[in-house]
Amino acid sequence: MSADPGSQEIVIDENVDNALHSGALRERLQDPSLGEGTITLIIRDPNITIIGDMDLDYDDQEGAPLYGCKSLLRVDLKGCTKLTQLGNFVFWGCSSLTSVSLPDGLTQLGNSVFYKCSSLTSVSLPDGLTQLGNWVFQGCSSLTSVALPDGLTQLGWGVFQGCSSLTSVSLPDGLTLLGDGVFRWCSSLTSVALPDGLTQLGYGVFQGCSSLTSVALPDGLTQLGNNVFYQCSSLTSVALPDGLTQLGNFVFTSCSSLTSVSLPDGLTKLGDSVFSRCSSLTSVTLPDGLTQLDFDVFRECSSLTNLANSAGFSDVVPYLRDRYKCVTLRKLFLRLLGKYNQAVNEANGNEIEKHAIALANFPTRRVTRNRSLDVGLFLQTMNASGGNGIEGLVGYILKFV
Repeated sequence: MSADPGSQEIVIDENVDNALHSGALRERLQDPSLGEGTITLIIRDPNITIIGDMDLDYDDQEGAPLYGCKSLLRVDLKGCTKLTQLGNFVFWGCSSLTSVSLPDGLTQLGNSVFYKCSSLTSVSLPDGLTQLGNWVFQGCSSLTSVALPDGLTQLGWGVFQGCSSLTSVSLPDGLTLLGDGVFRWCSSLTSVALPDGLTQLGYGVFQGCSSLTSVALPDGLTQLGNNVFYQCSSLTSVALPDGLTQLGNFVFTSCSSLTSVSLPDGLTKLGDSVFSRCSSLTSVTLPDGLTQLDFDVFRECSSLTNLANSAGFSDVVPYLRDRYKCVTLRKLFLRLLGKYNQAVNEANGNEIEKHAIALANFPTRRVTRNRSLDVGLFLQTMNASGGNGIEGLVGYILKFV
């Protein structure tokens, strides 16, 4: 081990394993006389394969090789050409650490490797990295952006939790799972592009992301877990995939800027307080197949409550049910009008004769998906509405537009 007092650089290129795992290096770097953020550590060992312990328990974190070394400013591990793993808690609490150079052969980061490295601004992860442990970057409050390698398929619990300066993250296409709280309290995150293959969002994935304005969810998602967008106070819109069948508890609670949500037809359940305290929410479509609404789904949704009361409803849910039926009817009649106009355009004769032919030949089979519309009631009501047929049709349609 050699040290250059002038440059505050420490280079380890012999007896590396012993220096790391005996605690000697940690004690040296924890010496208060060094000050904070004064040391550049360079480790060169072409044979070492792991730094730390992948099985180290939380209660034993202080035994990690570089735990709490506030003197560290930069670390260079590029000379460890066979290094494949950084164990649990290796850089825990290195609050002055600004950058780390990782070797290309690294494949795995253990739990909480950079936990509360609050000065870390960026990190370049090697392309061969396939596993990130839980809470790897939790509390890295100066980290602004991260590009994740393509080989990652899962992000564990709380990987970026509390990274309050993180504005963007590039997620790999092969990612299928975001674990609980991955981006919780990332208060500067404005948008995230989620990969198409993503099938699961864990508990509170975006909870407290107060700058997040919009999210496009991939089609493969079938469930949103509890608290996914809890307290995303800037979220104005979210596109829910057609295959979604359940929304967990508190999914959009306190999304105070959310104005409208279109729930997919296949949705069958809304969990507790899904839209609680969404004070700007004015429009929600409740599909007919939605059979289970748990407690306080629309609690303290002041704008919705006012609209419901103005329409003569004492509760939000029956008001939204009624609105859904109106919207469905509106869509039906607009489709009917399109078919009717097409029939008129294809008929021969003067204007009145064209309308008469169109009415006579208009299909009356029952509507099912990909088949003709059921227009019996439509025609019956239209004919009873008075006028010469044309005026009756237009007048009736206008009631629903």
